[in-house]
Amino acid sequence: MATYTFLAFDEEGHRVCGAKKFSKIEQAQAYISKNGWTGPEIFESRTKYKEGAYKSCSPKELAIFCRQMSVMFISQITVMEGLQLLSEQSENKELKTALSEMRLRMDEAHPFRDAMGMYPHIFGSYLLNMVVIGEVSGTLDSVFSRLGAYFEKEGRIRKKLKSAVTYPLVLSVLMAAIILLLIIKIIPMFQSTLATMGGQMPAATTAIFSAASFLAQYAWIFGAVIAAIVVFSIIFSRTEKGKAFFDRLRISVPGFKYVNSRVITARYSRGLAILLKSGVQVLNAMDAISSLVENRVLEGKFQQAFLKVKEGEPLQTALKDTGFFPPLFIRMATIGNDTGHLDEMLERAANLFDEEVDEAVERIAGMIEPSLIIVLSVVVGIILLSVMLPMISIMNAIG
Repeated sequence: MATYTFLAFDEEGHRVCGAKKFSKIEQAQAYISKNGWTGPEIFESRTKYKEGAYKSCSPKELAIFCRQMSVMFISQITVMEGLQLLSEQSENKELKTALSEMRLRMDEAHPFRDAMGMYPHIFGSYLLNMVVIGEVSGTLDSVFSRLGAYFEKEGRIRKKLKSAVTYPLVLSVLMAAIILLLIIKIIPMFQSTLATMGGQMPAATTAIFSAASFLAQYAWIFGAVIAAIVVFSIIFSRTEKGKAFFDRLRISVPGFKYVNSRVITARYSRGLAILLKSGVQVLNAMDAISSLVENRVLEGKFQQAFLKVKEGEPLQTALKDTGFFPPLFIRMATIGNDTGHLDEMLERAANLFDEEVDEAVERIAGMIEPSLIIVLSVVVGIILLSVMLPMISIMNAIG
């Protein structure tokens, strides 16, 4: 299946840009007709279509791109020249291809925002919305500068979360490998030695030897079951039900819930602050920011909050009704809204929750490491004692 980018018009005459994966161009045409869009222009793209934010470009790569675009506009380099330079310098294959194709679209008299809007799988909806705002208001240089700062912070948060998860995972795998090695390889050696020496073995030792024999005999079954569970989880996570299930899990499991709530609150707060500072109205900002959280469950709740504000409900009440945001964020949003400095308070809230994420990640990592070491020590100690005690008893009996 190939990636097709398109430009069309909705029922109100507004431009609609996007991309999707289809087997042939006729399917793309049918998709556009099904949505009631007219006057489509469809182009086959050499980029790979991947759903989800940061699938094609990492936050770090987007931060560099936005910084370069900001410098380009400040230096008054033409967009066409700038895209050519960035395309040549980019190390990301997908971004390089997208920038080259954007130049072709602009050669065909398409505006910069439309050419860029045809690649939501590369740039993401939030960046594209900001580009539209920047082009309409004539502030693309400052918009790209703010986006660069946003993606830099986003990249740092994701890196910390990844490192916080990776270290305990590696330690857990090593711990499991050591325990399996003891049970499957080491214990059978002691078992044969004890059998030749004779004597009565304690019940605990007999149980461990039986468990070791069982695991050694049926280890492949356990491996197959674990592999099947992993494969099923991966396949299930790619379905709509699976995505919703895992999204709900991330915001409900203790520990993960605390960290994720702070990460998403910081992301939501900073995104709103940037939009408001760029001159976007609160309603439009809330509508544009919903997809930024990368969580289907929360997207629905944030859309409900948007509709409540649209119907005249106060912002802080609508956000509180989601049942997700920490009380401190609600209080800061209330103060900002009442004083007319909502953008400043939201930015302060984002910085504050960034710090809470850092502290939470360090605290959790600090708790996990000694906990795993204690568990490993206890398990290994029990196994060794169960093996060594009967040997000592037999040696004493012989003596």
